Amino acid sequence: MARLHDLKAMRAYLKSLGRSGLPSSPAVRIWYAMESGDWRSVLLSEPQTSAPLGPTYSSLVSQNITAGDYYPAFWPVIAYAHASTGDFAGAEAVIAKTQADNATAVRIRAMIAELNGEHARADWWFARSEAQTPSIPLTDLWWGQALLTRGQPDAAIEKFKLANQKGPRFADPLEGWGEALMAQNLSPRALAKFAEANKYAPNWGRLHLKWGEALAYAGKKDEAAKQFARAAQLDLTPSEKAELARSHAAATNP
Repeated sequence: MARLHDLKAMRAYLKSLGRSGLPSSPAVRIWYAMESGDWRSVLLSEPQTSAPLGPTYSSLVSQNITAGDYYPAFWPVIAYAHASTGDFAGAEAVIAKTQADNATAVRIRAMIAELNGEHARADWWFARSEAQTPSIPLTDLWWGQALLTRGQPDAAIEKFKLANQKGPRFADPLEGWGEALMAQNLSPRALAKFAEANKYAPNWGRLHLKWGEALAYAGKKDEAAKQFARAAQLDLTPSEKAELARSHAAATNP
């Protein structure tokens, strides 16, 4: 549910299980953090990820027992949380403990470099990740998002296209593609991408925010207002909430 950008459904599901908070696993918490912008829950998991496993991981698997938090596979998640809160020294210290063949860690190394403004280094790691896991759309998605943030919508679209080919029912590349088209002043074309993404993640706050912006740029203010209202009902990061307020105000002013 978190991967579908539906935190409301995730919270309702946890409540139905009698859970008042998030699961302890950083692997779950990272997707919640990426959606909410709150990384505290991931960082609170850090002490457990360095605790000794006791039984070897292979023996746990053979017994159908999960390793829980106590497993180095979560180190990339912890490293990314440090980078996302501006602690790049902490991020590099954690990610340095991972192995070269750890596919998640390679992808996260690219993200850490990107967040730190090291674009050439990020591209090197993204390329390595793309070669290491060529069938997974996540690397191309994140690379595309990085390129879009750098102001390179043409290059971003090429990555979003690749991600879409690898995961045609994955909403995120479609949404990114729409944002890139908006950056090219092609809002009418972006609308089709947002509508397609909505088929797979209908309760995604950012999607409805950007959809509303595209509609406003296309001169469809009434439809834009509906999308902004929908976005306001859903989860947004603090920066997205501020953007929604600005966009809604701009669209409603005569």
